[in-house]
Amino acid sequence: MSGYIEHESMENYMETIYKLAANKEVVRSIDIAKNLNLSRPSVSRAVKLLREKGLINVSEGGQITMTDEGRRVAERVNSIHRNLVNFLCSVISISPECADVDACRIEHVISQVTVDAIEKYNREHDIADITCVKINSHFPVNSELLESGENYLETIYLIKKKRNGIRAVDVAKVLEVSRPSVSRALNILKQKGFVEVDERNEINLTATGEQRAREIFHKHQNLEKFLTAVLNIDSVTADRDACRIEHMISDEAFSGILLYLRERGIEME
Repeated sequence: MSGYIEHESMENYMETIYKLAANKEVVRSIDIAKNLNLSRPSVSRAVKLLREKGLINVSEGGQITMTDEGRRVAERVNSIHRNLVNFLCSVISISPECADVDACRIEHVISQVTVDAIEKYNREHDIADITCVKINSHFPVNSELLESGENYLETIYLIKKKRNGIRAVDVAKVLEVSRPSVSRALNILKQKGFVEVDERNEINLTATGEQRAREIFHKHQNLEKFLTAVLNIDSVTADRDACRIEHMISDEAFSGILLYLRERGIEME
């Protein structure tokens, strides 16, 4: 963990403290570390930062309690989590265990529009509340290719569908990031064997890179279709949220989404 807490990590910590506090009188750093399967130093740094943000209080004895603002954040995330679990179990028929893990991955990245649409869907369809199954970690597992890397790979693929001769400046312009950021991403993608950069500094996908990019884009398109078909979300929001979800969702959940689309005759990509 770096010297700051990203929004997703902060919410994960607060959700974990909230759940631990509901089951025991005293919450300490060691309890968080054990629940999230993280090192004590990582948790200690996070606790310090959460305290500085005014989300928790820490007593001299190391007991952690939430401030009013911290409880508000934790209750909001917990509500989104439960709605997601109920929605995923009901609509795409995955197990509560799988839905719990996917909810942990997705709950921090979807828009408020999608959150509201899921809550509305559950309410209108009288979706039963399912007790969440306890899992070992609320943090997304590390994948072979991190989210940002997948974004770069998909962007290169989409630009190449329109024209050849792609350079780093083109990718930077589309993603609205700096040239140094693109250079770092390209180095990682080259190390993984997904891209090559020729003597003219033009970016080309390897066969492996193109296959992976196609898979990411395929997932994106079908997630967008699912969001619009089930939740009636506008296409702009569905596109943006699909771009976020595609890197987080499990194979089991995505297979359930494909099955949902197929069974209802919704054209898939």
